[in-house]
Amino acid sequence: MVNWVEYLGDGQRFPADPLLKMCIAHYQFEAIHPFSDGNGRTGRVLNLLYLVQERLLDLPVLYLSKYIIVHKEDYYYHLGGVIQRRDWKSWILYLLDAVEKTAVLTQDLIGEISIQMAATLEYGKSKIRWYSKEVNELIYSQPYLKAKSLGELLKVSSRTTLTKYFAELSDAKVLFPKKDGKEVDYVNEELVRILGDK
Repeated sequence: MVNWVEYLGDGQRFPADPLLKMCIAHYQFEAIHPFSDGNGRTGRVLNLLYLVQERLLDLPVLYLSKYIIVHKEDYYYHLGGVIQRRDWKSWILYLLDAVEKTAVLTQDLIGEISIQMAATLEYGKSKIRWYSKEVNELIYSQPYLKAKSLGELLKVSSRTTLTKYFAELSDAKVLFPKKDGKEVDYVNEELVRILGDK
């Protein structure tokens, strides 16, 4: 593990393209297998954090896990190829392909969300007097919204006022109520649709 940390952290001693280093370090982490469970997930998260550290990503939004899960047999085949045949080239090409295809998918996803956000902002402002860019951004920050989050944004603590605001959002079909036990979450069905399509 010390060697792994040094390899990723010391760009002067171990100079290489960050994507190439990510591929090599991912293999090394999986080969070390430091935990009894969760090594794959942890390794994929570490890939993203490394790409952020190297300024190839602003935020860790590259969801490599989906590509790897969909192509799981290829993942293990190429990982095994390094172990059994020292076939680094196939492993590196596999991971670089994962990064490229995931980046294109992520860019498309962000573009579609941005278009829908703009349309919702325009629509929301036309239907709800207090609707704003900040409210719209909150609604698109995750697929569902809790009263507490909207209250914090608008600096409203009155349950009655928040209930009224959520009724307006529901009536305008910007959000849809979904009961979870005693709690009610408000779902952004457009965001769920977009995320579900990808």
